[in-house]
Amino acid sequence: MTTPETPTQTRRRSGEPAPDLVAFLLFHSGLRREFARLADALDRCDPRDERRRAVTDEHLALLLRVLHHHHTEEDEAIWPLLRGLVPEAAPVLDRLEADHQEMDAVIGRLSAGGRPAREVTTDLRALDRLLNTHLDLEESEVVPLIREHVSAAWWEASAKKVIKSHGRDLPMLAAWLLDTATPADRDHILTTAPAVMRILYRLSWRRAYERRMSQVYG
Repeated sequence: MTTPETPTQTRRRSGEPAPDLVAFLLFHSGLRREFARLADALDRCDPRDERRRAVTDEHLALLLRVLHHHHTEEDEAIWPLLRGLVPEAAPVLDRLEADHQEMDAVIGRLSAGGRPAREVTTDLRALDRLLNTHLDLEESEVVPLIREHVSAAWWEASAKKVIKSHGRDLPMLAAWLLDTATPADRDHILTTAPAVMRILYRLSWRRAYERRMSQVYG
């Protein structure tokens, strides 16, 4: 992804508001809970229930796509920006990129169809451990740097491009994100989202998501 501004235009100036990281951190919260939860659901799934396994695999495929998308956005846009703004952050950014590569290997296995449930749950729990350790480091070391150094204008422009790039996954992803949110964060997201997204969420996206959650988790 091409960053929306040149590096000299991306630095937060003194007195300017910090970037709005509510959706970014909600995405982390959702990822933290979902893969272990899916592993538990697969453990409970009757091997003869092909329909439930199929919808569980469909939900997993969505989560793997959005996780990979999130990592790609960080590697191609956010981390390079921070390397320019905060050169001393390079070691932790190198570690986070290495984590992405390690997780990509597990994502690749999980993306393969037709695997026994036991193998899938083993990889889901491995991904859950890797991801939570990764997010602990990212949130403790890098999120403060984003708040301090990145301009709100750059972050907002980048977020708009990311939203559009999710394409067909956006309805389910948006409803999943809001399901993760506290009431205050949900109100914030709905207040700041485009009007058309708020309308679609209330008319159809939420119901489609709730139907899928019922099918996956019972």
